[in-house]
Amino acid sequence: MRKINHKVIEIQNKGLGEHRLCDLNDKINKLIRQKVTFGTTRGPAYRYFEATKKLSGVRDLFEKLSKLRKRRTIYDIYKSIDASYYGYKDEEDGVLARVEGPTEAKMRADVTARLLTLIGIVVLGPQIRV
Repeated sequence: MRKINHKVIEIQNKGLGEHRLCDLNDKINKLIRQKVTFGTTRGPAYRYFEATKKLSGVRDLFEKLSKLRKRRTIYDIYKSIDASYYGYKDEEDGVLARVEGPTEAKMRADVTARLLTLIGIVVLGPQIRV
């Protein structure tokens, strides 16, 4: 950890040459990888420290990344939400009626039979006796 701190302090010197800054940056990343024991060179875990962020190639990389990572605004998110998101258009295609129809008919018949039994009417198939 101490070595990393010394390298980070050293890399803050903008007067070092571009090659020296890149070497220091690579050494810092190597020390961090050794500490964490995973990661690849210049992959997602590769970090740029202090003065190396201002180098031309690295600056271009950050500009490209910022363009790629354009965040969506809340307005853009809500603009794509319509009635189907809230489930209002689920019954328009008829799939829901086909799937739930038989179950709904059975439940209605069961509730009707229970209600008639409570009232005192006996249900015998299609005939009803009082």
